[in-house]
Amino acid sequence: MAQHISQLLAHLTEPSTQWKLSLLQNWQQIIGNLSTKVTIEKILNDTVVLGVYDSCWLQELYLLSPTLVHMINTHLGQPHIKGIRLRLIANKKTKQTRLAYRAIHLLPSYEFSKQELKALEKIPDPVLQEALKRFRIRCHQESI
Repeated sequence: MAQHISQLLAHLTEPSTQWKLSLLQNWQQIIGNLSTKVTIEKILNDTVVLGVYDSCWLQELYLLSPTLVHMINTHLGQPHIKGIRLRLIANKKTKQTRLAYRAIHLLPSYEFSKQELKALEKIPDPVLQEALKRFRIRCHQESI
């Protein structure tokens, strides 16, 4: 019989850690509109590690951390959380933009040998071919 994964997780976790599952499931309700700015990275005993997408929000959330702890504990019904750690993370769009910029502007030019070009031509997938080209350029850059 098919069951929803949340029901399976509830049966697999220990009763003493059910609050962690509740925190993960209800995070968007707890944090509200800030859910686009912050995400849960880890839950370590009585500390929550939050990933923040912008350094400005990192500072704001640091100042609001006692309020966040209170909001989380109020939602959970018991004081499970005593502290919050914040760390800056890059969202996928920012990371892709940074990688594209680095590929275009920062990597030195590299002349592929005839043997390398022949080997690349044998690869039918153009995405894989481009990835291997970038990998070879990075290898060259690191060897300089």
